[in-house]
Formats: sequence, structure tokens, C-alpha cells
Amino acid sequence: MIEWDIEELAYRAMGKTVAQTDDQINNGDIDQAIFDKYEISWETYVKIVKDLIPFTSVVQSSFRGETIQGFVDPVEQRLIVKQVFTQNEDR
Repeated sequence: MIEWDIEELAYRAMGKTVAQTDDQINNGDIDQAIFDKYEISWETYVKIVKDLIPFTSVVQSSFRGETIQGFVDPVEQRLIVKQVFTQNEDR
């Protein structure tokens, strides 16, 4: 999981299109955008995303055959923020 993916998720969650998201990632201020929308810091947003990812969709990757989980973009039909799924009995 890399910050660029989390930044993309943030802008998409704010209702930005893919093109607007790309522009904001390259030219925007994610710290200010997160604060304006949610009144939290970027660091707090990243922690929340990382804490929520275990509760996201689990899918089988057709490319690598791995089981992965992440936030789904239904318009683009892909995962935005993702990680390899591991079964954790402590959840």
C-alpha cells in the first residue's frame, strides 16, 4: 500500500473524476483537501484507511493469482488501495 493509492482514494471519495484526481495528485494540496472535507489531518486519514482495509472486498487477482483486498472503484472496475489478503483470526 503506497501513499499515492491512498491519495487517489481520498480524491475519489470526495467525488473527483479520474482526470480530476490525477490533476489534484500532481498539482493539489492533499493536506488542505482532507482538512476541508473531513476536518482531519492527512496522517489521520492514512491511519483510518489502513485500519479499514481489513474490512474491504477480497478478490482473486487474475493477473498474479493472489488473493487481495482493497477499496473498489466500481466505475473503473479496479481496486484503488489494495494489499495481499491474509487470514487473521484475531479480527
